[in-house]
Amino acid sequence: MSSRLFTFPFLQLWLILASTWGGACAAQADTSASEQILSSKTEVNDSPVQVSFGLAGVWKLGQLCPVRVQLAAELQAATTVIEIQTVDGDGVDAIYRQPLTADSFSRSGVVWIPIRIGRQQPSIEVRLLGNDAQLIYRHHYEGGDLGRGLPSSQPLIVALGSSMGVESLSRSSADGSSATFSTVRLESVDEVPPNSNAYSSCDLLLISGGDRGLLSSLDGTQWSAVDRWIRQGGACIICLGDQDQALVAELEPLMDLLPGPLVGVGRISNPGALESLVATEDPLADFGCVLIEPQRGRIELALTDSLSRAVPWWLTYSHGLGTMRFVASDLDQPAFEDWVDRQRLWGRLIAPYMDRAGADATEEQAVGEASYLGYNDMVGQLRATLDLFPQVGVISFGQVAALLVGVLLLIGPIDYFVSVKWLKRPELSWVLAGTILVAVCVGLTLLLAKIRPSEVHLNSAQIVDIDVDSGDDNRVGIASGRLWSHVFSGSARELDIAVAASQASAPVRVDWQGLPGHGLGGLLSQLSTDRGMPAYTIESADDGMTKLLGVGIPAAGTKCLTAQWTQPIDLIATSHLQEIPGVDQLQGELANPLSVDVLDPVLFYHHWFYSLNSRIPAGESVRISYDTIPKDISRRLNGRRTVDGNETTTKWDPADRESIDRLLELMMFYKSASGKTYTSLAHRFQPQVDQSNLLQTDRAILLGRLERPWAAVQVALSDATPESQPLEVQQDMDRVWCRIVIPVEPTSKK
Repeated sequence: MSSRLFTFPFLQLWLILASTWGGACAAQADTSASEQILSSKTEVNDSPVQVSFGLAGVWKLGQLCPVRVQLAAELQAATTVIEIQTVDGDGVDAIYRQPLTADSFSRSGVVWIPIRIGRQQPSIEVRLLGNDAQLIYRHHYEGGDLGRGLPSSQPLIVALGSSMGVESLSRSSADGSSATFSTVRLESVDEVPPNSNAYSSCDLLLISGGDRGLLSSLDGTQWSAVDRWIRQGGACIICLGDQDQALVAELEPLMDLLPGPLVGVGRISNPGALESLVATEDPLADFGCVLIEPQRGRIELALTDSLSRAVPWWLTYSHGLGTMRFVASDLDQPAFEDWVDRQRLWGRLIAPYMDRAGADATEEQAVGEASYLGYNDMVGQLRATLDLFPQVGVISFGQVAALLVGVLLLIGPIDYFVSVKWLKRPELSWVLAGTILVAVCVGLTLLLAKIRPSEVHLNSAQIVDIDVDSGDDNRVGIASGRLWSHVFSGSARELDIAVAASQASAPVRVDWQGLPGHGLGGLLSQLSTDRGMPAYTIESADDGMTKLLGVGIPAAGTKCLTAQWTQPIDLIATSHLQEIPGVDQLQGELANPLSVDVLDPVLFYHHWFYSLNSRIPAGESVRISYDTIPKDISRRLNGRRTVDGNETTTKWDPADRESIDRLLELMMFYKSASGKTYTSLAHRFQPQVDQSNLLQTDRAILLGRLERPWAAVQVALSDATPESQPLEVQQDMDRVWCRIVIPVEPTSKK
């Protein structure tokens, strides 16, 4: 989005003088207000407002950063709104505004507010407002006050309590500017957020039974946040030892995360299978374990305890849309802590969630041939695709240069030849040159009106994930949606923007969308590409609904947005799929549980895909039988074909801006397509979009398009009045893909 000014120079001068006078008055009022609050705290040692950013002081650029604000008792009663002013990915000031009620605070006076930070070294201001928007407190935070900001694509592991030595796998770059991954430990109850969106920057969550005090102190909202984050596509590893059976029995939320009930304890005296798995010659001492009775998932490793009982020691299973791993021993106990090859075991455990080879590479190496594009992530190509509006013409630099050369030729040599050499009347040169310039100006004006429409245009792409196995009632599912949208305005405007889901009761969180990397407009860029744009507000309601108010868009500029929502939906049909014994394929009834048709459907399971008819009507079923032959998934995702007996692969072009459906499909199954090798682009900014790990569990995924949008972007003029002309808004692109996650019954044992 290019930087434009909204006013003429003389009007700008008047505004600068007025704002300077107003700012001085406001500063005087703010100072007195702040001093009034501080003076009332003379008998209190601590600050009346304590603010911390991120998870244990760690956050990512462009990702949701949870801000923990703790207020003194008198401020809780006086504060009605908290505002946090930061900067977005375009370098424009964004104000996150959170209205407060008596129920907003925890018992300790804490409220969590999610924001996004778009620059590495920002200056953030926190303001408390009272009745009638009166400022009662404000403070600037910068430098060390903001904690540690990570690059937007830096992998992050969050541990509840002990990290069990996983950080030993991380390696720093030669210059110390980056690492394989970062690890954060939440060691106190106050550091564990009660909202699932606070974990959005987390790639992997670790839960260890070693910190019993922390786990038993977490309340229901904190456990619910963990559960909801995993169900929406998160990844988690749980490690419990022989001392944790009583803990699990006391904590029902933790029990719900396990693949089955705990039925006892044991001790592994011969861990040879584990030593072979990690390919080590260093012996592992005896260690304790819990005995679990698996009711779901796949056993990756089984050991035998000292009583010759089979112990399912390592299991992989799904939880909603997320994937989990359970280890039946606490990896912090002395046997593992003293084992020099514990990091090799961790390497195996986190392999599906951490692309350590890709993270170790430098950004330039990761980009490869795509470096000239200005982005190195799949989100960058998506942004470039959504920025292409059919009715908005683009004039290239070459065309501008050719136009200038043509004008110079007309008013130079051609004018001279016509007026002097041909007509023999040099005085006509002024008339002819002036006429040419006027005609060129009129033509350019008409061309501009044609290629740059004055109305607002929208391009959107949506991915909706349906969890049909979300609870005891198989008639109700959970829909988790994600939307990307570009808003184009032919004229300079300030707009109010919101996103409404298909059900009005579903709260949608809309925010600005960043671009990872150092390129123009990137989060690591030092340039403010929209300097001069007015600050806008991101206002949250009590139900979690957010909207953008006063978003400034320059003439012929765009604003990049993203939105997320979760809502329950009614299911009108149920699938019954079962794995065929011994062949890793499916059979049974595949149903469309939605009240709308699914177009261009395809069924994915493990390393296979099943081609289906062009449409599955609402509520109807398709029979998958032994005779339904699947194909290797790479044939679909990589365009692999056999031509004249030779295998060929459709080459991926990172500069392609015309294949939105293919791009979204690769983002949804990036790892299954060997995405890093195939596209030369990373997928680190929003990796939760990729459900390749879920394909390796007991879940099949029905992928298809929907005819109508699941959510709609709503745009209105910020300063609209009843007499104002209605704003013309045109939706140019709105692609909606749906993934329905279906449980697969295991092979029957007879």
